[in-house]
Amino acid sequence: MSRHEKVLLEKLQVSGLEVIEISGNQPPPSVDQAWMSIANFEVRPVASTPLGGEDIASRLNSLWLQNARLSGVISEDGSFLITIVSTGSHEVGWVRVRWTPEFDVSRLIDDQGKVEFVSRSISGHHICGVTAEEYQYWIVSLDVSEPL
Repeated sequence: MSRHEKVLLEKLQVSGLEVIEISGNQPPPSVDQAWMSIANFEVRPVASTPLGGEDIASRLNSLWLQNARLSGVISEDGSFLITIVSTGSHEVGWVRVRWTPEFDVSRLIDDQGKVEFVSRSISGHHICGVTAEEYQYWIVSLDVSEPL
């Protein structure tokens, strides 16, 4: 296991997710394709919340979980694929995880102190991501049934 894989898996475990396996970038969409879709300037959030404040963790958790469930990202057994902003994550690809009640998205901070990640349904048809914009976190949910 590479150092990048170890760091990535440790971040996911510390966040409260149960790590199942490294799934890589096949089948599509790849991690890069998903990030490009989420970061597209034409994309608008399904929800947003200010970057700061006392209750940012609970707000972000609630908004992401609600939209990930609504969009079909989280399967019946709680599993989904995820990528986070971490060195080497593009090469590692998707990591299959299982949501637990202990999961706290605010623990997925990058080296800029922001929370940014993309979650994907096991089928690959839906993605739900969190991005840090100028003054807000955006929750973006997309149907990617068509090729990206």
